[in-house]
Amino acid sequence: MVHWTEKEKAEIAKWKTCNQKLLVEKSLNRMFKIFPWTHRYFKARKDFKVEEHALRVSGKISEAVINLDKIKENFAELSKFHAEVLHVDSGSFPLLTFCIVSELAILNRGHFSPQLHGVWYKFFAVLVSAISKQYH
Repeated sequence: MVHWTEKEKAEIAKWKTCNQKLLVEKSLNRMFKIFPWTHRYFKARKDFKVEEHALRVSGKISEAVINLDKIKENFAELSKFHAEVLHVDSGSFPLLTFCIVSELAILNRGHFSPQLHGVWYKFFAVLVSAISKQYH
């Protein structure tokens, strides 16, 4: 189990105060531009809309923020779904979280210290580990 300090919990709780959907939407668009191969899976889906996917992703991140101590358990089914049904490249997860942290830094320009970066990196590392768990 991951140990979270009170300062880390307080920082991660700030996720609830930002426009999560917009932040994830910008992050997805950034990922698709910087890492164009990540868009390959979504191009095949005619009904794919970045805005809708951003809403789903931001909702799952919010669930993780609320239940920091149960991320792995709460993401088990989602991990299995991504691995066995959707066949999403698990290498895309850390790329997306990199883009989310970048957007957080832009949003908090001037206040995003290396320590805060470390908190978010830790949080998203736990999240990526949880969502990648069912990949073989």
